[in-house]
Amino acid sequence: AMMGFLHRINRRLGDAFPVIPQHFASGSRTLMYGYTFPAVVKVGSAHAGAGKMKITDHHQMSDFRSVLAMMPSEHCFVEPFVEGAFDLRIQKIGSHYRAFRRQDISGEWKTNTGTALLDEVVLEPRWKIWADEAAAMFGGLEILTVDAIVEEGTGKEYILEVNGTSSGLHPDCAEEDNNHIRDVVLEKMNTSILS
Repeated sequence: AMMGFLHRINRRLGDAFPVIPQHFASGSRTLMYGYTFPAVVKVGSAHAGAGKMKITDHHQMSDFRSVLAMMPSEHCFVEPFVEGAFDLRIQKIGSHYRAFRRQDISGEWKTNTGTALLDEVVLEPRWKIWADEAAAMFGGLEILTVDAIVEEGTGKEYILEVNGTSSGLHPDCAEEDNNHIRDVVLEKMNTSILS
């Protein structure tokens, strides 16, 4: 559902909301990938790099399809592999925004796993638009992060996903951000109780 929302926003805003192209497959029988290789497959609703594989060619895709057949209740997404220079995490808690740049230093192709340097960076206006647009999903989100990857060599940005309250907080900002979360929750509770 989340990717459907993101692709609808992309159709409305175009390049101002650059979502990675994706193919959804409800199971192994519907897995017909038509983009380029290498590709990345994501099984089910896994996050934080789990359930992801880099597929180099159609032979590996065939092997993956046979593994997916062993999990008949699982779906998957397939997208073109983007060689990431670094990734971005745009955080929105109520009306408070932050942007982070995550740079892999362990040689992993998944820029959000292994050892990485995470630095807070200045929030670009286009990233704020991404967070504000994503916040309208599911009737409105007060706490979210938008994850994007920046392509090595071109600098092109691709939105990969949106995370809700399971986003996690940067350790250096956690105390302040937990206070923002508290304020959002108290405001929602007061509005709900007093209205």
